[in-house]
Order: sequence, then structure tokens, then C-alpha cells
Amino acid sequence: MSRPSRSRLAGFAALLVLGLGLGYRLRMHEGLVLSNDVKSRFWPWAPALGSRTIEAPALSDPVWQFVPWLELARREMSAGRLPLWNPYQDGGVPLLGNSISALGSPLLWPALAFGVRPGWNLSLLLRALLAAAAAFLWLRDRGRSRPAAGLGALAFALSGQFIAWLEHPHTLAAAAVPLLLLFGGRLVERPTRSDFAGLVGATFVVLSGGHPETALMAAILAAAYAAFRGGTLAALRWPAAGSLLGAAFAAPLLLPFLEYYALSAARLGEGRHPSVLPLVALLRFVLPDDAHSHPIAAAAAVSLAVLLLVPFGLRGLRRDSERRFWAWWALALLVIAYGGPLARALAVGTNLYLSRVLLFLPLPFGFLAASGLDDLLLRAEQAGRGAAARACACALAGLAALELLVFAGHVHAVTKASVLTPVTPLLARLREEAGTYRVLPLHTFLPANTATDVQLEELRGYDALAPSAWRARRREIGRFRDLPNATDVIEPWDLAPGGAALDAWSVKYLLLHPQFAFGAPELNARLGLDLVEEYSGPDGRVLLNRRVKPRVRLEGAPGGAILTGRTATRWAIRTESLAPSRLVVANPMFPGWRAKVDGASSRIESRNGELTQIPIPAGTHEVVLEYWPASFRLGLLAAAVGVILTFAATRHLRSA
Repeated sequence: MSRPSRSRLAGFAALLVLGLGLGYRLRMHEGLVLSNDVKSRFWPWAPALGSRTIEAPALSDPVWQFVPWLELARREMSAGRLPLWNPYQDGGVPLLGNSISALGSPLLWPALAFGVRPGWNLSLLLRALLAAAAAFLWLRDRGRSRPAAGLGALAFALSGQFIAWLEHPHTLAAAAVPLLLLFGGRLVERPTRSDFAGLVGATFVVLSGGHPETALMAAILAAAYAAFRGGTLAALRWPAAGSLLGAAFAAPLLLPFLEYYALSAARLGEGRHPSVLPLVALLRFVLPDDAHSHPIAAAAAVSLAVLLLVPFGLRGLRRDSERRFWAWWALALLVIAYGGPLARALAVGTNLYLSRVLLFLPLPFGFLAASGLDDLLLRAEQAGRGAAARACACALAGLAALELLVFAGHVHAVTKASVLTPVTPLLARLREEAGTYRVLPLHTFLPANTATDVQLEELRGYDALAPSAWRARRREIGRFRDLPNATDVIEPWDLAPGGAALDAWSVKYLLLHPQFAFGAPELNARLGLDLVEEYSGPDGRVLLNRRVKPRVRLEGAPGGAILTGRTATRWAIRTESLAPSRLVVANPMFPGWRAKVDGASSRIESRNGELTQIPIPAGTHEVVLEYWPASFRLGLLAAAVGVILTFAATRHLRSA
């Protein structure tokens, strides 16, 4: 076997050992890495699940958002449809265009292909293994020895921040960042086909990861590094071209996201509370379990071995410009992340969660530590103790891996149950009823986004975006707010008097905690509603709105509308009237929905966030309402052009 083959085999073996070790520490053999026990704190599951200790309460977003979105996308794809739309939350919102769903990330495809079990755990492992392999290749390319490169790779892939965000799209975007450094750095010095293709692919992986903040930080870091390595503007043309083509490949994801972001509440700063880490959080570098700061956002461990070797790496600053580059970057990231005037000004001025830069801090730390370790190895080699020193270096990397793996086991929870979302009698009652009705849970009943999980359509939602026009229109229903333990909540007493908006938006059922002493009669008397209790049990109460209007209806003339077929992205409706009328579909209007009447395009007479309304001539007509956004179609065109340009560009480059 040739030496390169042996090296590759050793590399695969090392990744296998790392994967087994991480999987064992995260207890993947026991179940799904997911803090699903958080459901025991909320109705309707509280009576069935009982009182439990929540192992990872700060990691609830995967429970309420990421896993339900994955399961919805898989259902859509299994039915032969693109996962473009989520009908369950916020009255209906983009799914693929919601970047944090990250459905385009290759690292998430195992969950789409095989289901959340076992695809979710496999996706988590792939993120860490790609991060380790990418960092190792980059450090080896920069001349670091195998033990030193291994130590730096472990510092990145098993760092406290990477492990803490392992279930989030942050790591989907961050895992391939060392490949941006590797291929971008090579292209400015000696452009080759393989490096150009590698940069295109790495850029796609980062951008498809679904976390715009992480992707933005990665772009800034990669651009600065390429500029440092290249030295001239001319040298940057190939890295710039590769990055642009990688973005073109990701355009079917990016353009719908940009459209959604432009119309989102997040663009206006709603629901976002950027902050900086307190200086006491610096303790997390040496005390990963320190309780004085946020358990996830402040996670910062990179191994004591790395911290001890960084000073040795700093000794070579005068003779090594790349060490100076990374030393300045380490300092900059520390100043940005931790409390101080600059950090606070940036957090307020940019509306970014700047603590996320800790995802990238292990890269400069790892480079400096690896450089320091190699300096020590060189001294040992000169003193005739090279073999012993290399053995010690390998042992040091192993100890660092063990240290970081130990702490990795303290972060996440495991769900052992085969059913992630138990079906209670109340949920079974609602699922038995066919139709297009909506529900509105009150107080903390069914936390926002749970509707996606249980496949009930409602008007609340929780993610990083949220359509601003709909959120403004929704105030007609009542006052929605955040509570300490739940987001986007409406209290029973905050419903608007009269309930006209509930009727118009086809809210058929209100869902209420069983412990509330009042019920339908009190709400009717106080708010002028027309409710009647249809179900009452230990898991909650269901109040029927007897004045609810049909989800699909004709207004303006006598007649009727019948829903003949429906998917997430397509509604087929038959209308019949004696005079021109208006078809009302009780869905908030959003760009990308288009209407056809008898096969011919028809205008939609609604602004964003309003009830979807289509003018209908007299007579009997077949109406189709379909979501097929121009942003996605333009993205497909851009991706096709990107493929052509990538092949054309590689013809002008030499082989590796």
C-alpha cells in the first residue's frame, strides 16, 4: 500500500474513532439527541408525561422548530412535492425560504432521506466530522505536523461552542469554514481546477447551512484570509469567482430567503435582543460547566492543551506573518464577543448576536496552538528526542479529545421514546375532524410552532423571521406577546372583543388549559364571543367558535365555494354564483401565491398579510391557488447558470 493510501486510511480510521467517541458521549446509542422532555412542561402533554427533569432546557428550538420542519419537509418530498410552504404556523409561511430550516444543507439530507430516526443523529455526527476533517486538511496545508493539525482540528470540531450549537443550523454553516480557508488560500497563490471546485462546493455548504449570521461571519473571515494570502486585488479574482458561483448554486435557497427577510419582522428588529457576553463568561474556557453565564451562548472550551500551547505559538509572531494574522483575529473575536464598549456598540448597531463569533475562535487558537506544538517538536528533534516528542504530541491530542468529549456529554439531552409527540385525547379529537379549520391555543397551551409538529393550522408562530405584514394584521385578533417560558402567546383576556377576526380567519377552536377556572360562558359574557365547550379532559379543553366562517367562501354575491383538493402549496376550488363575486381564502397573502381561474391567470386583490381574495365572474369556475415563488424560479435559473460557468471556469485552470 502506498504512503498516500495509508495516510487516507489512517485519516478515515481517526474520523471513525472520533465519530464513535462523540456518538457515545452524546448517548446516541440510547436514542435521539433531542431535549424532547421539555414537552412535559406544557399542555396537552403535561398530564401524560408527568413531572420530569429537563436535561437541556436551553436547547428547545430543535424540539419546537427544526425537527418538526424536517418532518414536514420529508412528508412533502415523499409525496413528490417541493417543501416550499409551511401551512401550520403564522397563518402559513415559507418553509424552504425560511433559511433556518436549512433544508438545502447536504449535512441535513440524511434526516430528509431516512427520517428523523436515525437521520437526525447522523446529521449531527456529520457536522462534527466535516469540521474536524476540514480543519485538519487546512492546518496540514499550512505546514503543520499531523499531531499538531489533529490538535487544532479537535479544538474546532469539539469546541464548546460547536458542540453547544450542534443541533442548530449554526454548525451546518460553520462546519465547512476551514475549507473556505483552505481552497481560498490556495487559489490566490496557485489556482487549480480542484481548488476552484472545492471553493465552489464549500461556499455552497456554508450558505445552505441556513444561518445567515454564521455565513456572514464566515464570509468576512474567508475574505480577510484570502486578501492576506494574496496580497493583491488581482490574486483575489479566482477566490471571488468561486465564492460567487458557490452562491449561485445556493441561489434557490438564498433568493427566497432574501425575499422573506425583506418582508419579515426580523428586518425591523422585532423579536431580537442582541447582547454581549459578560466578562465572567471567560471562565468557560477553563471551566466549561461554570454556571455564571448562558450554558449555550457562552460555551467556549477549546481544551486546556490548546490554551497552554497558544503562548508558544505567539513566540513566533515576528518571523511568521500568518501567526500575526491569526493572533489579531483571535483578539478581535474576543473583543467582539465579550463585554465592552465596542462589543455593545456592535451588538446594538448591527442587531447581530455577536457571541456566535465564538464558533470561529477555535480556528485562530488552533492555528497558534498547532504552530506552538510544532515549534516544540522541532526543538525536540534538534535535541535528538524527536520520536519521543512525537509520541507525546499524539498523546496530547488524544487527551484533548478526551477532555472535550467529556464536556460534550454534559450539554445535550436524549429522547428515548419512539414517539416524539404523544397523541393525547384532545389532539386525537382534533385530528379526527376533517376540514380546513384553524385552532388558536391560549396562554402556553401548545407552544408556538408546535402546530407544525401536531399538524394543526394556527395563527401563531416562532422563528427568526415572521412575516411583518401578517403580524400587524393579526392584532385584530388580540394582543400577542412573549412570556418567560413561551413565545408568541395570546392570553384569553387579550382576545379582541366581538371576535370578528377569529370568525374571518376561520378559527374554529380555541384551546384552553384545564386549570383555568373559567370557560366558554365567561368568555362569551366578557368578550361577546359565541363559544361552546366541545371537549374537556385532563389534557385541556376545546371551545368551539359557532360563528366561524368557512376557510374558503364567496362574498359579494349569492353562491358557494367548495374545496376540491388541497396540498401545502396548491388549493383547488370550485365556485358557483349568479353574479360576479369575490373568492375569499382565509390565508394571509404572501408573495409567490398566484391564482388561475379556469386555467387562465387571475389577479389576487390582496396586499401582504390580508385575506387572500380573487375576483370571480358569474357562473361555475375552477380556481387554483398555487405557491410557486418567482424568487425560487429565479434561483433555479441562477443555479443552472452557475453550473455552466463553473465548468467554463475550470477549463481555464490547470489540473491539481
